[in-house]
Amino acid sequence: MSDELVDAALTQQTVRFVPSAVEGLPGVSEAVVFPDRLEMLSEGSRVVIRFQDIARWRRRAWLYRRLARLGLGVRGAPAVADREWFHSPAGRFFRFYTEPALTVYLPDEAGDCDYGETMFRRVQSVIEAGGFGTFDLG
Repeated sequence: MSDELVDAALTQQTVRFVPSAVEGLPGVSEAVVFPDRLEMLSEGSRVVIRFQDIARWRRRAWLYRRLARLGLGVRGAPAVADREWFHSPAGRFFRFYTEPALTVYLPDEAGDCDYGETMFRRVQSVIEAGGFGTFDLG
């Protein structure tokens, strides 16, 4: 596979942005969402949150977590965050199930765009690509 295709595949599977605000982590200047993790630059240090470590399964969490760690498929998408979408773009957020909770507010978006093209939906799609989900608070 050529380097351009690898770069294109990686670009399609990530969303990089500067959050409008972050609660629970100081001085965040960048966030990158991957299908299996969230990475942030906080006061010059890289912080990695693996979704498998914070995922909440609906039932039998201990069993599903073990099966997932062994690389075996599990049914149902475990949630990794709550989401709030009905505010202005800069007020939309994902509250990840870390301890303490980490709330990442999305950047403001210029102009009108279809819902499927919004930063909110793009972040949601990347999380879903990794087999994880989010819980709608609205």
